[in-house]
Amino acid sequence: MRPNFLRYLAILAVTGLCATSAQALRPEQNTATLTEGRRIYERACIWCHGAGGEGDGPSGWSTGRYSAPRPRDFTKDSYKLRSTPSGELPTDQDLFRTLTQGIPGVMPAYRSLNERERWQVIAYLKSLNAAFGQEKPIPIPLPPPPLSPSEAGIQNGRTLYAKYDCRVCHGDNGEGDGPEATAGHLRDASNLPIRTTNLTDPSSFKNGATAQDLYRTLMTGLDGTPMPSYANEFAGQEQAVWDLVWYLQSLSGQPGR
Repeated sequence: MRPNFLRYLAILAVTGLCATSAQALRPEQNTATLTEGRRIYERACIWCHGAGGEGDGPSGWSTGRYSAPRPRDFTKDSYKLRSTPSGELPTDQDLFRTLTQGIPGVMPAYRSLNERERWQVIAYLKSLNAAFGQEKPIPIPLPPPPLSPSEAGIQNGRTLYAKYDCRVCHGDNGEGDGPEATAGHLRDASNLPIRTTNLTDPSSFKNGATAQDLYRTLMTGLDGTPMPSYANEFAGQEQAVWDLVWYLQSLSGQPGR
């Protein structure tokens, strides 16, 4: 077998074990779980997200400490970081991933909480929005990436970057200096100014920087921001999406990461 393929199988095995472990430690949805989730929330989250989960905590947006993005309002439906189609709620695994990994430059990772505690917090967060009890979010298919990028694929990705006007926000070289960004025209759903991601700096990618993270972001968009979903544009063109992903990663010298 090729070394890359063996490495990919190892990654699948590890991530599969992690997902199984997380699910195994998930508590039942009951009053005790919600009570414990609220206790942890009030210790770790209330400072930014507020007592009622409306994003108005004492150190957050309401005091001017965070001008943008505003801390998540858990009582509303629009979530940026999802594996579901644009306009839909995130899955439980999406919430678990965000809580575990954090959001670079915005929210810390909460690996200090054990997995059971993270699930308890998520149960409490979902209780703040009745929509979670009415819908069952379904993720879009996220196929495994090809084993390695090709030069032809990266060049096609560059063509697609130009075709879909990514430069308007992200700039010709992906440095976040496109005309819309430099003119200050970009706003989020709360009408707050929003910064364009610098694609040459993967450590700043809020939705993750792996190939599959980028695939997910392109196909779901970041609701509440100017970043749209490209699911319709790439319908039935899986390889084209990967080509664009490889090109985006090449901007930081890490195609295939």
